[in-house]
Amino acid sequence: MNLGINLCFAVKRTPEPEKWARYVREDLGLDTVQFTFDLLDPWWPAAQRDALVARTVKAASDHGITIHSAYGGLAHYVPAGLLDPTPEGRRIALDFWKRACDVAAALGASAVGGPLGTMSIRDSSDEASREQRWYDLVDGIVEITAYAHSVGLAEFLVEPTPIARETPSTIQQCHELLQTTAPLAAVPVGMLLDTGHTLFEPLYGPGASVGQWIRELGPAIRAVHLDNSDGQGDPHWGWPDERGRIDVAEVGKELRTANLADVPLLLEVYPRFEDSDDHVRRLIAASVEHCRRALA
Repeated sequence: MNLGINLCFAVKRTPEPEKWARYVREDLGLDTVQFTFDLLDPWWPAAQRDALVARTVKAASDHGITIHSAYGGLAHYVPAGLLDPTPEGRRIALDFWKRACDVAAALGASAVGGPLGTMSIRDSSDEASREQRWYDLVDGIVEITAYAHSVGLAEFLVEPTPIARETPSTIQQCHELLQTTAPLAAVPVGMLLDTGHTLFEPLYGPGASVGQWIRELGPAIRAVHLDNSDGQGDPHWGWPDERGRIDVAEVGKELRTANLADVPLLLEVYPRFEDSDDHVRRLIAASVEHCRRALA
């Protein structure tokens, strides 16, 4: 199976492309990464942004690394995004995604994506406002995919999140979003499934499982974040960790059964910023080895 890694582990530690590329290839033995916009903000001035893009492309090429996709990170998950209560906020989010498409295309990635946004408490509690935010979201996705197509990207990836005021946050909402956007989007809209999100008991109950999401979403799943969690939050622990409930071998089995063995599996371990650098390197290496063995 295609095991890769999201570069979130490098944030605030190894921003230099040459350094993380060498570590990923030589120390971890991986050749696929998902770039995070926490390392290169699409809002940066074009000259400085493009210079770092060029360094990143060269570093990846020098080490035989494929940049599968470019993805929203922690910084761009915080704003309300495409579900902002104001038209100005939603317009800013659309501008961000178009810049993100530019960066993804320049990096040589085939896809761009991330979580889409968060409704305000007021909008979420009002039926009419909630419905309008849905239509705004669909319109936003259509506009983004049109731009993505114009710069040569092949997919727009949407990440379901376990927060009721975010969309999509359930399997049913994923289906509704996919069905609504399918005839309108200029490039296919796919789901990036985060394994840690699928077990969030406060929203989905104690019976939730990764397998249920895989079986019900099927080929709509275009990539997977391997994220270890206890079902009570989203800590992004690595492996092995006795607190975590994500069985990587079971995830692999479910994907094979669903004929999704070729879907990229991107390790997403987000260490605490306070953790020592040596600890982080050991954690990432151990997690890669654990997942490699479990998926074999």
